[in-house]
Amino acid sequence: MQHMDDPPDGGWGWMVVLSTFLVHVIAIGSYRSFGVFYAEFREVFQESAGNTSFVSSVYIATQLMCSPIASALSNLTSCRTVAMTGGVISAVGLGLSFFAQNAVHLIITIGLITGFGNSLMLSPSLVMVGNYFHKRHATANGIAISGSGVSLFILSPLFQFLIDEFGWKGALLIFSGIVLNGCVCGALLRPLRLKDAGKDGENEEEDEEAADSSKTCKAIIPFCHKVLKMFDVTLLKSRPFLVYSLSLFGLTLGNSMIFVHLVAHAQGLGVEKTQAAFLPSILGIVEAVVRPVNGWLSDKLPVRKLHYYMVGCVGLGICNIAIPHSRTYAALVACMVFYGISSGTFYPLIAVLVRKYSGVSRISGGLGWAFVFQGAAYLLGQPIAGWLYDATGNYDMSFYAAATFIFVSVVVLLLLVPRKGKSWALESGKPAPDVPHDKCDGVVGLKARQLPVNIDNLTTEGQKNPAFQSEM
Repeated sequence: MQHMDDPPDGGWGWMVVLSTFLVHVIAIGSYRSFGVFYAEFREVFQESAGNTSFVSSVYIATQLMCSPIASALSNLTSCRTVAMTGGVISAVGLGLSFFAQNAVHLIITIGLITGFGNSLMLSPSLVMVGNYFHKRHATANGIAISGSGVSLFILSPLFQFLIDEFGWKGALLIFSGIVLNGCVCGALLRPLRLKDAGKDGENEEEDEEAADSSKTCKAIIPFCHKVLKMFDVTLLKSRPFLVYSLSLFGLTLGNSMIFVHLVAHAQGLGVEKTQAAFLPSILGIVEAVVRPVNGWLSDKLPVRKLHYYMVGCVGLGICNIAIPHSRTYAALVACMVFYGISSGTFYPLIAVLVRKYSGVSRISGGLGWAFVFQGAAYLLGQPIAGWLYDATGNYDMSFYAAATFIFVSVVVLLLLVPRKGKSWALESGKPAPDVPHDKCDGVVGLKARQLPVNIDNLTTEGQKNPAFQSEM
C-alpha cells in the first residue's frame, strides 16, 4: 500500500481511472442498455409495463442502495478485494438468469444478485478516483464515468444482435462472461493511504456532533459504535449533504425513466426495432464525448461547480418535455443529442459535489449514502413510468413527470447557493474570514476596497517581499 501526504493527481491514478471507466461500461452501461431486453421480456412473459420494469429498476436500485455495504466492506478489507468479489457475483447472477421462467426469477438473479455484485465494483472504484485526485478530480471523474456513455453506444446494438442470434437467454449468458472481467478492473485499484486526510471546515460541527453521538452509543452498545463508524451514518446529520442528496433523488427519479422506456416509446411511434435500439447508442456517443470535456471545463472555468451542475439539470428537464413532441426518428435523434449534452454536463460533478459536501476523509461514506438516494429513485422511477403508460396507453405523461421531478430537484439545490456579500481578500488571494474556503469552489471574486484618505500614511511594507526585491 502506498502512503502519501496528498493525492498524486496522476501517476497510477490514471490506471484507476481506466478501471473505473471499464466498471461503468459493465455496471451502469448495462442497465442503461436494458431497454432492449425490456421489450423482449414483455413479449416473452406477457407482463404489464409496470411489472416488467421492476427487473431493471430493482437491478439499478440494488446496485446503488447497497453502496454503503460496499463502502463498509472496503473499509474492513480494501477496495481492490471488494471490487474483484463483485465481478464474480455479477457474473453468477447473469449466468443463473439463463434458467429464468418468469419475471420474478429475473428480479432475483439480475435485480438482486447481479445488482449487488455491480455495487461492490462501482462504489470502491469511484472512491479510489477521489483518493488519487484532488485538483483534477472533476476531469478524472468525467473521463471515468464516460464509460457508461461508451457502453450505451456499444451494448444497445450488441444486445439486440445477441438476442436476434441467440435469444435473450443466450445473450444474458454471453454478457455474464463479459462481466467477469470486472475482476481485472478490481485488480487495478492499487490501495492508497493518505497520511493527512484532513476534514473540510464545513463538516467540523457535524464531526463534533458525530463524536458525541458515537461516545453515547459506545457507552450503551459497543457494537453500535462500530456500525455507525463503518457506515458513517452521522453524515445524514449534515445539512448540506442531506439537501444535496434529496436533490439527487429528484434528479435521478426523472432521469431514470428514459432508459428503459425510450426504445418502447420509439417502437410505439412506428420506428423499426434496430433503429429504436440505436437511440440509446446516440445518447451514449454524445455522453462519451461531453462528459470528459465538461469535467475538464468545470475545473478550468471560473464558475461554481454547483451552478455548472444546475445548468445541466435544467437542460435535462427541457429535453424530457421535448421527447413527447418528437414524432419522427430524426426529431428523436436530435433529442438524444441534447439529452446527452445535458446529462454530460452534470454527471461528472455528482461525485465531486458529494466529496465537497461530505469531505475528502468521508468520501467513501458520502458516495455510499448518495447512491442510496439514487437507488431509491431508480426503484420508483421506472415502475411509475410503466404505470403511467398502463393508465394512458402512451409514454408522454411519463416524460412530463420526469421533467417535473428534475425541475423540483433544481429548486432544492437553491438552498445550497452561497449567500451574497461574500468576498475574497485581494492582497492574499485567499478567502476573507466571512467566506469558508470549501464553499467557493475555487471561484475568485475580488472585492473593491477604498484607498486611504491620507495617501501619506501608506506604507511600503509590500516592497520588502523577497519576490518584489528580486525584480528590482
